[in-house]
Amino acid sequence: MRISWFCRLTCSFIGLLLCGQLLIQAQELDPDETLLQIRKQVAAAISRLPNYLCTETVERQTFFIADALSGRTAGACNQMAAEIDKSPKDLKLVATDRLRLDVALSRQSEMYSWVGEGRFDDRNLSEIVKHGTTSTGAFGSFLHAIFVSHGAIFTFKGRSNENGRSVLQYDFAVPLEASGYTVSNETSSERTGYTGSFTADAKTLDLLELAFRTDPLPPELKICRSSSTLRYTRIQMKGVEVLLPSEVLVRMLGTDGHESRNRTVFTGCHQFMGESKLIFDEPPAEIGSGETAKALNVKLGDGLKMSIALAQPIDPQSAAAGDPVNGVLAKAAKDSASGLTIPKGTKVNGRIVGLLSYDQQGASNLELGLKWESLEIGGIGHQMKLAVRAAIGGSSHLALIHSHFPDIPAMNRPEQPGVGFFLFHGVPKDYAIPAGFEAEWVTVAASAKADSTQGEP
Repeated sequence: MRISWFCRLTCSFIGLLLCGQLLIQAQELDPDETLLQIRKQVAAAISRLPNYLCTETVERQTFFIADALSGRTAGACNQMAAEIDKSPKDLKLVATDRLRLDVALSRQSEMYSWVGEGRFDDRNLSEIVKHGTTSTGAFGSFLHAIFVSHGAIFTFKGRSNENGRSVLQYDFAVPLEASGYTVSNETSSERTGYTGSFTADAKTLDLLELAFRTDPLPPELKICRSSSTLRYTRIQMKGVEVLLPSEVLVRMLGTDGHESRNRTVFTGCHQFMGESKLIFDEPPAEIGSGETAKALNVKLGDGLKMSIALAQPIDPQSAAAGDPVNGVLAKAAKDSASGLTIPKGTKVNGRIVGLLSYDQQGASNLELGLKWESLEIGGIGHQMKLAVRAAIGGSSHLALIHSHFPDIPAMNRPEQPGVGFFLFHGVPKDYAIPAGFEAEWVTVAASAKADSTQGEP
């Protein structure tokens, strides 16, 4: 067969194009040079990161291994983890709750408060959220530890297509001696090494996902393993392109057979000015006139009894610890210390501090942690500290259970002064605490005590 001169020329030209494309791809896929560019790009993104605020919502689930797998010791962590990965159906969902917090990033330091609280200080997240698994470091800490510092060891794993996008994958390891990552429980805190991987867009070199898990942990932590997955996106904020997390997934397996899974999403991120004051004490009240001004000087004495009813329902399907809540005085209260009579119907401002749904012995239960923070006296929010005395129930128009309001145990806990806890036993899974639910409280002096959490790198 004869091949014409035109065909030979065309084929040679196409061959040169293919060779050129292969050469370009080979140059693009220089693993070391590409990694260097990715690290520079991440470092630049961190350095450009302005002061900003986000609201984070954390969905928390706790699972328990089926009876056939429970009762294992710390020495059998690998076997237990392998069983869970192989047969996830053997995990039983036993508890769920939700948190809603504001997080502020300033000079690469994360500060937390309940949503809308407007009070940021040097409290750790564990001092705000007293129980359950928490995690920090999603914004800049992990990025700096892995991409900017020189503690991580990288290995190029290859190039692939994900959802029509060409991505690069690298594995990494941060040994214990180079790590600042800590994992904590109620009594211990230990530094650990960790290993993981990340993916980046092959064209733009934007970081897409970062995943890692801890090295084997010391037995005193009573934690088999902890793993995290962080997904990132770029957004425009006042003309600056910022690398922010869009979703964080955390899993922690305990030696007792419980595994916690947290999913955190971020909304409402916006920049605040550098001169804005984020760290402050309770905001001062606005001064009025006449009787309103007198209310500023009211000092409620200890032991003042108040019956407070919810002014709104609380639905665990949508509400979260951190959400503000309103109440009203169900009856007038006379303060002997100030001589002030606080009338029935006075507005009370508070916050949900815990809202845990859990199963126990085949029954569905709900635990509400509630904190009333201020009375509106003469149009002024007057701060107060309360302890719960008893749950009273509510009026006849409430949504009742089995034709009667259930017996609701109420309690205080020393580690959370000012918070009243109410236990709703045997309620339907879709039960919402109705408006009008009432409890008796008493004014007290309170003090705070720190707790523990999972730390950052």
